Amino acid sequence: MKKYLIILLLTISTLSLAFHISPDGFGRRIDEGGFQEYTLKNNTGKVIRYRFKILPGNSDKTMHEWIEFEPKVMTIKDGESKKLKLFAKSPPNTPVGLYWFFLGIETIVLPPDLPEVHEEGSTFAGSAVGININIEMGGLVGDLPAQLKLEKYEFYEKDGVVRMKGLVNNATPLRAVRYMIEITDNSGVRENFYGGVINAKTTRNIDIPLPKFKKKGSIWKIEVRETLDRNLLQTINL
Repeated sequence: MKKYLIILLLTISTLSLAFHISPDGFGRRIDEGGFQEYTLKNNTGKVIRYRFKILPGNSDKTMHEWIEFEPKVMTIKDGESKKLKLFAKSPPNTPVGLYWFFLGIETIVLPPDLPEVHEEGSTFAGSAVGININIEMGGLVGDLPAQLKLEKYEFYEKDGVVRMKGLVNNATPLRAVRYMIEITDNSGVRENFYGGVINAKTTRNIDIPLPKFKKKGSIWKIEVRETLDRNLLQTINL
C-alpha cells in the first residue's frame, strides 16, 4: 500500500510541474465586458483531459456569477496546446472596485488511444487522477489605474550576494495590485522579482537576493510593473 501511495504522489507531482496555463490571471474591466484567452499546454507525455469550473472568490466582492467560459471540458494530447475562453460582464450600477473569482481546473490522465470528442462527465477505464487546483483571479469595475511605487530602496551585499531592500507602497484606492520588479545591470543582465498581490492602501517591506549580479554598483535601472499585462508603473534610473 505504501509503495502505491508513493507512486501516486510522484505522478501528481510530475503533473503539477508539467501543468502550464498562460496568462494566470484575468485583470480586465468587467463593467465594459472583459475577455481573456488562456493557453494550456500539455508536456506530460500523456493525454490529459481538463475540466473547468468557476467558483466564488474569497471576498464579498465576487464575480463568479457574471462569467461565461468555453469549453467546459478539453482534451489535449502530449505536445499540443489549446485555448480556454472567458468573458465577464458586471450588472449595471455595480459599485466600483475589484471583484474576485476562482478558476477551477481538474486534470485526468487518459488512455493514449482515447477518441477526440467525449461527453462531459464521462469516465474511462485506465484513467488516473491528475491535479485539482483553483487559481484566484480578479476583474475591475471602474477606471482604477494602479498607483504602486518602490520607495526607500537600497542595494547592499551580504554573504557575497547582492540584495535589495525597500518599501512597496500601493496607494491605489479600492483594489489590490499584483506586481513585479525588474532590475537590470549595465551589461543587460536582468533579475525579476514577483511580489504577488498587495492590497489597496497597503505597504510591504521587501528584502530580496539578486544572485545574477556580481556587484551592486553595476545596477542601473529598476522597473515596477503589473504582473499580468506588464503595465509599467515606475522607472528608476540609477
